[in-house]
Amino acid sequence: MNILITGASSQLAQAIASELTEDHSVRLMDSVPVDIAEGCDFIQGDILDPDDSWKAVRGIDVLIHTGEPPTNLPSDELTREQTLLDLATRGTHVLFSAAVGAGIKKFICASTLSIFNAYPDDVYITELWKPLPSPEIVEMTKYLGELTAREFARDHLVTVTGLRLGELVLEETVQGEAPNLAWLDIRDAAGAFRCVLNRDNSNRAEWTQRWAVYHICADIPNPKFLIDQARGIGYQPAHNFQNLFLKTTG
Repeated sequence: MNILITGASSQLAQAIASELTEDHSVRLMDSVPVDIAEGCDFIQGDILDPDDSWKAVRGIDVLIHTGEPPTNLPSDELTREQTLLDLATRGTHVLFSAAVGAGIKKFICASTLSIFNAYPDDVYITELWKPLPSPEIVEMTKYLGELTAREFARDHLVTVTGLRLGELVLEETVQGEAPNLAWLDIRDAAGAFRCVLNRDNSNRAEWTQRWAVYHICADIPNPKFLIDQARGIGYQPAHNFQNLFLKTTG
């Protein structure tokens, strides 16, 4: 398949590209120049620009929108937050509109499990729980991006899959730290995108069948986030921080 991945300068996009390049044709997009891995294409463009988005989505089968911002955000805090909000909402809309116009049927967007931070840690949260996002800018923009993407499944005959990712880390770099119930090794995050590449409910009459959301994090003892739904699509995390969590539960 021909796959477009946005937010090319981010670690998440690079990890997804590494996961998929061997089996698929991967195109990366960002508004800043990016050194990309061998075997990938790159297009420099701004998702807020309809022309740039149109160029990026042409010839693509699957759009993976990481929602990760470029590295050249304004230094002023207020302007930076306004830019992040614009990218998450208008940017997602411009990009997805171009993709619908180009005939793309499969969309995957990255969201975050931090929208459940308001809940205590001694509950078991599934995809049916109500998100309680705070006004914190990264948390809020990820959720607004998810909602914008979801509306395309409501309005168009396309499949939209949301992946609510945990806190991205590398298992080997957090040894010795206090365990976090939302940890997700970035390599397992990349694998989750592979799991939903073939999901296609574009012709289903009910929009709720065209839209799906999955919680993606490590498989740990006494979890806060249940990943049973993700297991149903083949998600099997390989990095589960066992040494750290066994110390705290043993």
